[in-house]
Amino acid sequence: MKKYRIKYQEDGKIVEKEFLVSSFEDIELPKNILNIEEEKTKKSFFIKKYIDKKAMKLLIYELNLMLQSNIDLNTALEILIKNKKDKNILVFLQTIKNSFSSSNSIALELENFRINPLIKSFLDLGQKNGNLALNIKVLNLLLDEEDKIKSSFIKAISYPIFLIFSFFIAVFAIFTYVVPNFKSIILQNSSESLPFATKILLKFEYIFSNYFLYILIAILFMILLIITLLKNRKISYFFQKAIVKNIFLIKDIYLSKELYRLFLLLEIMQNSDYEFYKSFQTCKLLVKNNYLLDKIHSIDNALGNGNSINISFCESDLFDDMVLNLINTAEISNNLDLVVGEVKMIYKNRFQSKIDFLILLIQPIFLFTIMALILWIVLALFVPIWDMGNIIK
Repeated sequence: MKKYRIKYQEDGKIVEKEFLVSSFEDIELPKNILNIEEEKTKKSFFIKKYIDKKAMKLLIYELNLMLQSNIDLNTALEILIKNKKDKNILVFLQTIKNSFSSSNSIALELENFRINPLIKSFLDLGQKNGNLALNIKVLNLLLDEEDKIKSSFIKAISYPIFLIFSFFIAVFAIFTYVVPNFKSIILQNSSESLPFATKILLKFEYIFSNYFLYILIAILFMILLIITLLKNRKISYFFQKAIVKNIFLIKDIYLSKELYRLFLLLEIMQNSDYEFYKSFQTCKLLVKNNYLLDKIHSIDNALGNGNSINISFCESDLFDDMVLNLINTAEISNNLDLVVGEVKMIYKNRFQSKIDFLILLIQPIFLFTIMALILWIVLALFVPIWDMGNIIK
């Protein structure tokens, strides 16, 4: 969502008005527009009020229960305000209450909070279409599923991360404590008579002990440089496209995950009696990758121009033949609800299988690397000591 200041002429006067939109297609623009400027001023990340994710998820769950029990929004918010103690949550609830009672843009008001963008988007959508209860229901289901996806993903990659972390700890310990203790013994031999593995080890130890700080600074500098470069739109777009199209295995994991989330939201919204086109438009809220977002926009435009669902999805070049055949079958049989759920499960299973394959790939690579490291250290340290023992004999 971006904030724009629009200057236009109305009744012979020049009027300025602010809009917070993701696309100008979402709003009705005034006539006689003189100028449109994007607002660049942003509140500091640290000034914004932070609400814990678990607390926010529980809050949405409670609000959904009340709204589904036919309690009106104003009463539900008053009950929550009385029962909550966290200051930021109280300000958040009061902001929602004031926005809906005064018809102020809730998206603008919630810019003061550091919360999940989905919450802002669905509250804004509920204010615009006047069906907040249904939007809160969809949001509650979506947050629950998102939490499950995140938990399964973290559980799946926790062991590979542990292996990587253990490897670097082992390298640090070896060059900090092990090698220096053996160095004086090893150097009693002539440097020319040392084995090749020992010479390499001593070179690495020298670099590590004398230039470790510089290496660390260089790594931090590279990370900051990459973060800075990714703020550039063209570079960021190129990187996001590479994640989807080019990077081995990562592209399959990432695309499966994003399309699973997309069809998950489609299924939730269709089960909540939203029509397919409206559901698909809302799915754009989930997509943060600009390359994928362009593809989703192209499908949205094709559907808006009257093309069939099958043709619109085919032209995006984003889906494989199996998914396209299912979508075509669903459109012909007028059974989109069932097929959307099936497509969601296809991408969910693909995502899980690719994660399992990644773990299967990482484990032997790191185990072999650690084994090779230990073998190299043993040979580099003990072969010179054994040679010294033979000379003494």
